[in-house]
Amino acid sequence: MKKLTLFLILILSNFTVAQSTYEISWDSVSETQTVNLTIEIGDTVKWIWSDGQSKSVTSLPGGREVFDSGVIQGRQKSFSHTFLKPGVTRYENEVNPMMNGAITVVQNLSAQDKFLKNLNYYPNPVTTHLYLTSIFPIDSFEIYNVLGTLVMKGKGNTKKPRIDMSALNSGMYFIKITSENIQTTLKITKY
Repeated sequence: MKKLTLFLILILSNFTVAQSTYEISWDSVSETQTVNLTIEIGDTVKWIWSDGQSKSVTSLPGGREVFDSGVIQGRQKSFSHTFLKPGVTRYENEVNPMMNGAITVVQNLSAQDKFLKNLNYYPNPVTTHLYLTSIFPIDSFEIYNVLGTLVMKGKGNTKKPRIDMSALNSGMYFIKITSENIQTTLKITKY
């Protein structure tokens, strides 16, 4: 019985399963693209070529992990890497180093922490459109003025919503973002 238990423990300790896969749209539409993610040990990042341009995904020296896609050309081509070591690995596109980022790998990260650490928004202050990017689909948003009055809301199921704030007066706003049962509030200034 001891041998069987020891054998099962040995097998399970060496058995690694990717917990989640996060996709990065890897395109050169803009001059620069920096994508940073915070994930858990065992998570996989998949870079997807969303345009036909030649590019790569290559880890930079000094990072915790080593990977290199080589130069790939073609729409919807992809490269994946499963991260197994805690720490930070910076990466870049060798063809256009302005496309780069960092993957931070930690041990225990709740779904809420993943959402909060990987929710990006720009510009702030905003004049017309606020752009959000998330690793989880954003289901809805509500915009409140400083008096707590709801002034705008929207629904959707996208990881990259664009919010048109051009009709709002200049001032400070609070945007409640919801993804499934996770919520956070952003403080945004409108010019």
